[in-house]
Amino acid sequence: MKKMIFTFMLAIVSGVWMINEASNWCMPSVRTLTEPWIEVNGTFQAEGFPCEPEEECPPCLTIVLVTRDKTYYLVTDDGQLIDQLDTIPLGTKATVTGIPFTRGSYDYIQVSSIDTNPDPLRLNSLCDEWNIAKISNAAGPQDEIHTVKAVLEADTIIQMQRYVKLIEAGAYQGALREGESGVIYYIPAGSAHEYLLYKFNAKVGDRLTNLWYGGDPKRCPNGYKATVLSISDETPRVFTIEVEYIITDSNGEHIIPWTIYWTEGVGLSDGPAGQFCPGPECECSCGQVLLCAYKNGEQVYVSELGEQYGCVYNYDPYSTPSDTIPLFFYTGDDPGSSTIDPVDPNQVVVTLKGDELTIREKSGVDVTYSLQHNAPSQMPSPHRAPQSDTFRDMVTLQITESGKYQLLLTNPSWGYSIFGNFIYAPQGIEQISSSSQGGETSRLVLMNGQIYILRGEKIYTLTGQEVR
Repeated sequence: MKKMIFTFMLAIVSGVWMINEASNWCMPSVRTLTEPWIEVNGTFQAEGFPCEPEEECPPCLTIVLVTRDKTYYLVTDDGQLIDQLDTIPLGTKATVTGIPFTRGSYDYIQVSSIDTNPDPLRLNSLCDEWNIAKISNAAGPQDEIHTVKAVLEADTIIQMQRYVKLIEAGAYQGALREGESGVIYYIPAGSAHEYLLYKFNAKVGDRLTNLWYGGDPKRCPNGYKATVLSISDETPRVFTIEVEYIITDSNGEHIIPWTIYWTEGVGLSDGPAGQFCPGPECECSCGQVLLCAYKNGEQVYVSELGEQYGCVYNYDPYSTPSDTIPLFFYTGDDPGSSTIDPVDPNQVVVTLKGDELTIREKSGVDVTYSLQHNAPSQMPSPHRAPQSDTFRDMVTLQITESGKYQLLLTNPSWGYSIFGNFIYAPQGIEQISSSSQGGETSRLVLMNGQIYILRGEKIYTLTGQEVR
């Protein structure tokens, strides 16, 4: 491409432009101090000087960034940026950061930085990797759970715009791009329509249109309308969005309010681009929930479910997998009150296979175990009382109640104790219970493709909002 000769050698004084006669290039003198910063992707081109009809127009060209939506005229007082612009060939694709503003009939960017080699996987306002728990009970009455990974893998050009491909479990799901800071757009696989996916700079009460939150593009060819109901004060912020889901029956069209949640920088509560069957009309016995999210290889978010079950959780109700339980040394009265070190698996190994807990101790001494079930306080005392006995070499225990357990191993000659924590869940996520602050038992249930918390007679979303 032709080199863009932009040797400036000009002065801008009191809004007057001056041209370097050797290059015949000039730059508008307008500036701003009040608008928010953005990052936009586009292609450098040359255009005539931006003049209004009544103005005298200089006989020179100026530099512009052509994006899918707008043509931005570039302005700056930074000599290094001017030198950089002088060396960029026409047609170069770049990411420009700066302050957008409008003067008269033209759009401008007061440039802060120019990147002609942008990271193809970078979306500044969103993570780039997610672990998602997929849940189904299509094979029978018990839920099957497996974890899949969604990643941003490679960039692609669609309609002269740079997008990043979203890959889930090895399959292409769609393409994302970032417009102004905090605004993410999405083109799902099989569609040519670009939807609004996230607007992290939205305010309470804002109306959203053309919104995507998952599903089949054929059901929402022009996206959904929605309202931002609330934004939490925590970090990261959680946006509560009420979607106007439209169904059609013999009586015409009806709007069903449907609540979704964005976590700032992370995405929807069920993954970066939602799930295939998210709406109130979903008839499949399936659902998904986000466990953990990462950016640049570092974990930056874990959901409540991820905190409880880890970033990778798999459960097959028709197999009996064997899991090794991590064990730790501790000295003192409480495992949380002293320095804890991991136990060498050549000394002690504890495995859980189905409902059988097996302890193998290889020193040849008598070991006392105590297995405590952290049952809710309202359960009968036999469920809360620890099992305890002494064994040598190996012992196998049968577990009958779902929930959290703590195993303690002791011997008078050791001078320390060994402990391990684990969760037993014979029915998968749906059957695991925990104790709420009010003493009620909570459990996760899958209904209409969505995961809810059932506490007593009340139903809550995963973010704690009561729905019934």
